[in-house]
Amino acid sequence: MLGFITSHSELFANIFGFSAMFTAIITYQFKKHRTIMLLIILCSALWCFHYACLGLWTPIAMNGLNIVKNTVYCFRDKKWAQSPAIPGIFIVISLVTTILTWQNYLSILPFIAAVFAAVGQWQTDTKKLKILSIPVSGCWLVYNIINRSWAGMCNEIFVLLSIATALLRLKKEESKTEIK
Repeated sequence: MLGFITSHSELFANIFGFSAMFTAIITYQFKKHRTIMLLIILCSALWCFHYACLGLWTPIAMNGLNIVKNTVYCFRDKKWAQSPAIPGIFIVISLVTTILTWQNYLSILPFIAAVFAAVGQWQTDTKKLKILSIPVSGCWLVYNIINRSWAGMCNEIFVLLSIATALLRLKKEESKTEIK
């Protein structure tokens, strides 16, 4: 019976994970901050379901918190969401959440990713956002490899390639502007 549950859990984990991966890959190709944030929110919701199927509590909590954080960040143009203390508040909440959901020493990796995400996703300069997303993906890549999250591993590899592509494209556009 347990094998039956495990195989279905893995199937659903992969469905949610690969759906999240597709969303993550296209996220960094957009130029508008709000569009990127909305896609990251959708991606985080899908990752919550993925990690729930795998029984990994800290990533569920970090992705759930990511939904709240990026919803606030979407409204950065509103007066109530402009305080520079907001990323710090989310870092503290991430720390508390990590402590409450601690499973083993690997739980530190989603926390480190959350710190970089809190700072990076706060940036209105999408180039800085993309650059600060690199260590986020690096931490998740290691975490996913160790926890055998195939969708997570593939996701981080493709996200890193997507960020690199977007940054190269941006550099090319900046070069054309400098030449004119």
